[in-house]
Amino acid sequence: MKKIFIIFFIASLFFIGINVFAQSALSLTDKQQITNNLASLVQAINAGDIQKISALISPDNQTLQSDIQERIRGGIGYQLDYSPFDKNVEIMGQDQVKIKAKFVASGVGWNVSRLSTYFVFEKQNNQWFITDTDFYKKLGADYVFGILGKVFIFVGPILILLFAFWLWMLIDCVKREFDDKALWIILLIFLNSIAAILYFFIVKRKNITRKPLEFKM
Repeated sequence: MKKIFIIFFIASLFFIGINVFAQSALSLTDKQQITNNLASLVQAINAGDIQKISALISPDNQTLQSDIQERIRGGIGYQLDYSPFDKNVEIMGQDQVKIKAKFVASGVGWNVSRLSTYFVFEKQNNQWFITDTDFYKKLGADYVFGILGKVFIFVGPILILLFAFWLWMLIDCVKREFDDKALWIILLIFLNSIAAILYFFIVKRKNITRKPLEFKM
């Protein structure tokens, strides 16, 4: 009885493995069609051809088509990199895959480079259509300025604190009478925050001042 159970268990794992492999393997025809669709998408974006872009989107996802039509305008330069294909494809289910890619894009007054994007493809009636993607959300000056705004939220306070610290050390250096004062002023002007940190630990923290002259009788 135990042997029968072991044989049944091994056989079950074998058939499960075959089924998973079958679902995870894309045929050469499928790969070619998906890559052709991505190439067509890039051409359509560069040409500002909304109809051609819409033809690549699943007819079942009218919302996505509308969002893309509202977002995409002419004058966009677009490049997409998803090579090697096999390392950037994720099997999500039967007849559904997700392609991860990097892109470079530019337009009037903005450009982005090597940002990530994705495309979910679904096979419908032997044709692969895009059912989900975020590429259109990352095109335009508003997206670029949005990124810069988020960066400034985190970096801005740090830069302000560094500037205030540098100004504090510069004022202290100007008012303090000590040897090598001129050298430290030059360092603070040209090396900014780095020199300010060094000045704080080497001069200010040790409260270094010029020693009064001693006259020996």
